[in-house]
Amino acid sequence: MSTLRVLIAEDDRLTARVLERLLRQTGYEVQVAHDGEQAWAMYQQQPVPLVITDWMMPKMEGLELCRRLREQPQKGYTYILLLTARDHKADRIEALEAGADDFVSKPVDPDELHARLRVAQRILNTEQHLQEQNRQLLELNEELHLQAEQLEQSMRLIEFANRRFSELFENLPIPCLTFDEQGILHEWNHAAEQLYGYPKTEVLFRSMFERVFTGEAAMCMQSLMQMVLSGSILQGVESEDYSATGRVIHVMRSAFPLRDPAGRIVGGIVAVVDVSDRVEYERHLQNLALTDGLTGIPNHRAFQEFLAQRFTEAKRYAQSLALVLVDVDHFKQFNDTFGHPAGDEVLRQVAQILRFLSRGADFVARYGGEEFALILPCTDGQAAVQVAERLRQAIAEAEWVYRPVTASFGVAVLQPWMANHQQLVEAADQALYRAKASGRNCVCTALDPTDTPEGFRPPLKKAGKSAWRQNQVA
Repeated sequence: MSTLRVLIAEDDRLTARVLERLLRQTGYEVQVAHDGEQAWAMYQQQPVPLVITDWMMPKMEGLELCRRLREQPQKGYTYILLLTARDHKADRIEALEAGADDFVSKPVDPDELHARLRVAQRILNTEQHLQEQNRQLLELNEELHLQAEQLEQSMRLIEFANRRFSELFENLPIPCLTFDEQGILHEWNHAAEQLYGYPKTEVLFRSMFERVFTGEAAMCMQSLMQMVLSGSILQGVESEDYSATGRVIHVMRSAFPLRDPAGRIVGGIVAVVDVSDRVEYERHLQNLALTDGLTGIPNHRAFQEFLAQRFTEAKRYAQSLALVLVDVDHFKQFNDTFGHPAGDEVLRQVAQILRFLSRGADFVARYGGEEFALILPCTDGQAAVQVAERLRQAIAEAEWVYRPVTASFGVAVLQPWMANHQQLVEAADQALYRAKASGRNCVCTALDPTDTPEGFRPPLKKAGKSAWRQNQVA
């Protein structure tokens, strides 16, 4: 694999030199820009897979650079690490929406930087692998189309063409089969035997829906058969099949009509490509996109998707739903005292406690920074408070390396007047503020079930959460 190229955008020349030295020592090929416009110009001239950019820069800020990078058409994915000393949730969310993938706190800690870079390398490697597999699949599909055209022509050469077709068909490197107008299998090559696990003696001259294609796989093949017999040529049709042992096979099929010498359609030929590895890589990449790299639990994006889904279900079926926001107490002070690696270990241990002590149906995610979130389906306020209190006690009583760690909990439950899941988040955030204002290391609830929307004051959009909390105290 070639050396990974990195573009650094940092107006502070000392920080830029430190970053450049760290990356070159690790083996990266580094370019340095000292403002956002210079970085954008360098990227347009020579795109790179990894960009490390400061938030605040002259001429063009880091967030604007993120937006331009995401809008730029590109063959491969560009992973963006944002350098920032900001740790407010609203700032982090704004950066994620602008296109940032991850954050590195300033001043830069080499261990944290290398950990973030390893995450970026894994994601970029997976994306590159998927691109290569897709390229190979496209080439193979083009080859299949050419071979199928040759096969259709050979069918018109009667006996000579039949012999040639049989030899070619049997030795094709991909699974192939033919069927007639009744769905009876007439050819089943060696590659098909290996993929599906059925020998020729068990499937030839029998309906392909008798053993090979059953259930949902049979429905897909019946639809394909009808279209082919009507004269359609199908390419790249993806579905799931099952082997003789019950193993799920993700396949991509191409199918063509077979005609007799008079031109009448008498059946079809199907070529099958096993794309199970590609599907698994796609799932793996999706999992990476929804998993917090530090704690291994679902990230903010996964939390928002899950909460929106559960909120809709709870409203539709009149079910209860609770949300708990958790904030590690005095975390910034802990980081300043013991360093970011120690702080990261605290976040990992808190995530582990929340995950292993929560209930099976509960959803635990990292909300951002030192905040976590728990979604409790079919849970009323009293039960949610009990869950939160149990978790609070577990954190307070756990063994910690540097000093005792506690957390504050804000609990909110779905109210009839709530129109969207963000209102539930805002209510839980209000409760979390109450817990912190009450001395921390406690559980507080948001709205009383009898309260109305007029009694709920959402945060000020521009001033951020801190301004809203000052307004609440006032």
